[in-house]
Amino acid sequence: MQAATDDTTSADHDREKDAASSKPKPESIDDVLENPQVDLAVPANPPTAPEITYPGYLVASILNVALFLCLFLVALDLAIIATAIPTITKRFHSEDQVGWYGSAFFMCLAAFQAFWGKAYKYFPLKTVFLTCITIFEIGSLVVAVAPSSTAIIVGRAIQGAGGAGITGGSFTILAFITEPKHLHKVMGLSSLVWTCSSVLGPVLGGVFTQDVNWRWCFYVNLPLGGTAIALMLIFFKTPPHSRVAHAKLKEIPSLFDIGGVVLVLTALTCLLLVLQDGGVTYPWNNSLPIGLLVGFILITIVFVLLEWKLGDRAMIAFRILKRRTIWSLAAYTVCIQASGFARNYNLPIFFQAVQGVSPIESGIRILPTVLTISLFSLTGSIFLGKMGYYQVYLWAGGVFSTVGAGLIYTLQPNSKAGAYIGYQVLVSIGSGLVVQLPVIVAQAISPPVDVAITVAITLYFQFLGGTLGVSAAQNIMNNIIVKYLPRNNPNISPTKVLAAGFSSVHETFPDPEDFAIVINAYMKGLRGAWIWSIVLAGLSFLLAFLAEWKSVRQEDVKKRNEAKAATA
Repeated sequence: MQAATDDTTSADHDREKDAASSKPKPESIDDVLENPQVDLAVPANPPTAPEITYPGYLVASILNVALFLCLFLVALDLAIIATAIPTITKRFHSEDQVGWYGSAFFMCLAAFQAFWGKAYKYFPLKTVFLTCITIFEIGSLVVAVAPSSTAIIVGRAIQGAGGAGITGGSFTILAFITEPKHLHKVMGLSSLVWTCSSVLGPVLGGVFTQDVNWRWCFYVNLPLGGTAIALMLIFFKTPPHSRVAHAKLKEIPSLFDIGGVVLVLTALTCLLLVLQDGGVTYPWNNSLPIGLLVGFILITIVFVLLEWKLGDRAMIAFRILKRRTIWSLAAYTVCIQASGFARNYNLPIFFQAVQGVSPIESGIRILPTVLTISLFSLTGSIFLGKMGYYQVYLWAGGVFSTVGAGLIYTLQPNSKAGAYIGYQVLVSIGSGLVVQLPVIVAQAISPPVDVAITVAITLYFQFLGGTLGVSAAQNIMNNIIVKYLPRNNPNISPTKVLAAGFSSVHETFPDPEDFAIVINAYMKGLRGAWIWSIVLAGLSFLLAFLAEWKSVRQEDVKKRNEAKAATA
């Protein structure tokens, strides 16, 4: 009887072995993505699971400094140009292009997020990250030596392309070198660094612009970036568990969705050209803005269809985006970021053009915004790690942002410090609570194989919001300024006012009557842009109700994953 049992067991084992060997084995990424019969559990060359290890305290601290320095650079360039814009427009007579100084940076920050996310997925983290820093440094040099407004825009675009890889790469590397139980604290510190650079940005921009030269706003990136490169070269070793995806060399180009990147850049360029010239250089019924708007819509449709067809190869992988947590956060992020940047890019214009203060004073007056964001982003990240339920932060962020933006709208040319400080504090509480939340949630809910691309998608929508917010606000402001300027007075014609530059309003229009008309037009334009900020903040509050009521604490995520695996 025992022999018969052994024979039966052996026969069953042989049948199971034959059945397993008959299942198709994936030879390439194509087999996995396109052949549903492929058995993912039986790869052609099953790799040994790499051991998860973390660097020691000293090395981890040095790497954190290097990564924080990189984040500092990108965030600095988001903020430093705000107080320099009035002087740059005066130098190049380029008030009509001011939206591009911020939008070119934002546009490439958004468009290249997924590209670098794929690079981090298939190539060593160290190589890709150092490449991104180098590209950012090249863009900084281009802006610093720019002979024209167009050159500034090109340099800002190059900065954005490199900055996209720096932001996504920094958060991805932090996730791989930090133990999960400490990740919320480290992310809180990264949030503090990000917002501290925003604190220094307007002030440094004012100091460089007024006392040295606006070009030093970008020269300063070169030694700081060089320091970060040196630290990463010496101390960073790519963790063995970080490269979790494999593909044949010939398959790599098809995985990067270059077509998607080109379509996004083309569509956003069409939209930004409409927002730059529509109603100002060309009337809205002119064929050029109409054609560009139609082009934007058609290219966007083609982009969506391409992303749907490419599946996991797409820069915006629908498999990830269709998760309720991700798409609800994406929609919320676009609105809250657009609202914040639309407001913050225009506050220096209010201080310099309307109230007539210097660039340094303008930077100091922005400090309530960035200090409040710094404080609440750090405390918010820490408490999120303890409480876990992020939806509360979305609601609170929407409420504070909407109410605060409404109060910003009430500012007058003669408003006192108590008003513009208090209003900034209130609106910045909302921004601070949610500024790092999407990235923290994306990291917490993603398996290792999806961390880089999920963070990239999250950052894509974050910077897309900045692009749309700044450009639309600038168009609204310029259109309203032109509307409220008299056509029959050559001293304050729309062309002369727009060419003067924001920092030259007081000296360009010395006549009291002309000056009063110009300031009135500026206030009308600024209020129009601030209404746009209010609407977006209110919409973000409503979108917060679409998010799932789910904890992102490490213990809770682990329990959900174990429960899901048990029922699978």
